[in-house]
Amino acid sequence: MVFSKRLFSTFVLPFILLFSFSQVSAQVLLTNQILDLRSESSFGKEIHKWSFKPGDSPRVTENTEDDFYLDEDEGEIKAHVFSYAQPNLDESVRTGWISGFQIQTGWDKVTDGDGELYFPSFFDYMEKYKGYGWYRTEITITSSDIQNKFKSRNLSLRLGQISQADAVYWNGKYIGGTGLLLDTDTNVQLEDKSLYSDKIRFYRIPFHLLKIDEPNVLAVRVYAKYPLSPGLSHDKFYISSYKYSERAEYWNDFKKIFVIVLTILLGCFYLYWQFLFRNEENATIYFSLGSIFMALNTLFQSQIIYSILSDGFWIKKLEYVTWVGLVHFLFNFIVRFAHVRSGWIKLTNRYIDGAGIVSAIVVLLSPNLLFLSKYFFYWSFFTILLGGALFYILFLGRKIPSMGTVSFGFFAFIMLMLNDIFVEMQWEWFPSHTYVKDYAFAAFTISVALSIVKNMIDSRKMVEKQKEEKERLSRYFSPAVMETIVADNIKLGGEEKDIATLFSDIVGFTTFAEKNPPGVVLSHLNTIFESLSDLIFHYSATLDKFIGDAIMAFWGAPKQTDLDAYHAIACAVDMQKKMVEINEQLGLEPGTFRLRIGVNFGEAIVGNIGSVKRMDYTVIGDAVNTAARLESHGIPGKVAVSEAAFLAAGGEKYIEYEDTKELNLKGKSEPVKVYFVTKVLPRD
Repeated sequence: MVFSKRLFSTFVLPFILLFSFSQVSAQVLLTNQILDLRSESSFGKEIHKWSFKPGDSPRVTENTEDDFYLDEDEGEIKAHVFSYAQPNLDESVRTGWISGFQIQTGWDKVTDGDGELYFPSFFDYMEKYKGYGWYRTEITITSSDIQNKFKSRNLSLRLGQISQADAVYWNGKYIGGTGLLLDTDTNVQLEDKSLYSDKIRFYRIPFHLLKIDEPNVLAVRVYAKYPLSPGLSHDKFYISSYKYSERAEYWNDFKKIFVIVLTILLGCFYLYWQFLFRNEENATIYFSLGSIFMALNTLFQSQIIYSILSDGFWIKKLEYVTWVGLVHFLFNFIVRFAHVRSGWIKLTNRYIDGAGIVSAIVVLLSPNLLFLSKYFFYWSFFTILLGGALFYILFLGRKIPSMGTVSFGFFAFIMLMLNDIFVEMQWEWFPSHTYVKDYAFAAFTISVALSIVKNMIDSRKMVEKQKEEKERLSRYFSPAVMETIVADNIKLGGEEKDIATLFSDIVGFTTFAEKNPPGVVLSHLNTIFESLSDLIFHYSATLDKFIGDAIMAFWGAPKQTDLDAYHAIACAVDMQKKMVEINEQLGLEPGTFRLRIGVNFGEAIVGNIGSVKRMDYTVIGDAVNTAARLESHGIPGKVAVSEAAFLAAGGEKYIEYEDTKELNLKGKSEPVKVYFVTKVLPRD
């Protein structure tokens, strides 16, 4: 809870405040380096006046100027000259212009002084004017503007999103176009692939066409085939220095590339996280796929894509397909992240996945841009319903760690998506004209990233805690048993295995304990056990238990090898050598403490023996009892090895001994042959 409050105050609250301010001041450019051309007012100050003329312009037939451009297929083509683009309008084309016409609002949304729509029916407009219209405005650029504002005579014109094609003229000369070329004839109906409603236009103003301290005429020929916010309807419109616009265009591309690279990296990171830590779940996989689709969606929204594809219709199709995939992957992510197991939610999720597949197919098979846009517009309201369902799912999974963080991000995601829907609808009460899809997903991504980071921190703490637990358990259990305990793979029961068992007892310790204080006795015993335990672990044994001053260890479980008997005998020999060193280390006379060691090899039961509440990982059976009897009948300072262990270790080829005996052991009907081993030879 504390983490969520800190997150809200540190990240979410400033983001909401910044977003709220951007909605209020979306039309205000806080810079003195541009000349704003938008027609709306800010702080009571009129920004710019435009005029609008429905329909296409007649061509100028008598024209002596020769404007040509080179077409790769057609060769040299002469430009068409339009009457509406001329600096001075002839008497025949001066009438019919609507002055004070607002840009940043589709021409089918603009009202006159009485509040009546100028063009209430786009289809009537299309039938009468073939979808064409012209915007005109006069721009006076002073010497002071050149010197103080632009600091350059190389100027650039930025026109935001124009629906759906345009050609731009400066003082009667064509300076650029998108969809409409300078030789596009009057009333020509363009194909959908030539419609670019989302492309931001940057047109350089030729130096020789620029007039200083006198009016410049900007004329924009627009074409809208469908009722999708026709005309100059979105974003920023201004004049700036070419260097400034170049930086702005570079910054827009940089933001898109940054989002693309970041989301792909996040997707790859979440996949890595999935395979590394969360193999039992697939929530992170869905978020990874969502991140990748967001990267693709950002690419198809960016200006970069126009240098790759020239078909505006297919760019829009691919953008919508990636957006459909993004929404459905995020829905699946949250359902799985919240660990919602209800049957009806699973069934609903399947239907939603099916709807996503159908939506993607419909988008790809859309016959025209109008059908595509309308379908996606209504599908956007479907995503709002999904958002409402996800809020309920988030509520059900509210106890999941980090769910609060993800919920904040999802809430910001939904709110910013609503912004884009309202912008598309161009409702007058909603002041924004800017799409914020990238920022919407970024807000959600940041929240999920923070939750992942928090989970990583918690996992790191868990790993540290597990490490401390291992260190604590290592004082009581052998490494193999400790790993079994930590992995929580413990259950009652056992299995038969060939086990090498070692028993050792300290000779002389009882006498020492009678003559010394308990503290000294305990200190010496701990020193002996620590040294011998390290040696036993060195030979990969399982240290079963300490029995008074005795040690029991075995080889062959949990891991079994062909060298178990060999390692048991080698360890026993080294323990006898180590006991000599321990006496010296404790400052005792040689032989004060000696070891009696017995080693046997044979079939035994190994496993967790006891009860559910209290169990020991140990070995039982006749082979174990025989090892204990060998130790009790052994000779101090010697290693007593049964014939079974001697042969399993490789016999005389690897084991040297000084004597053999036949011992009658308790519980054995036949004598047991015992080898008193002195040396173990190295093996390959």
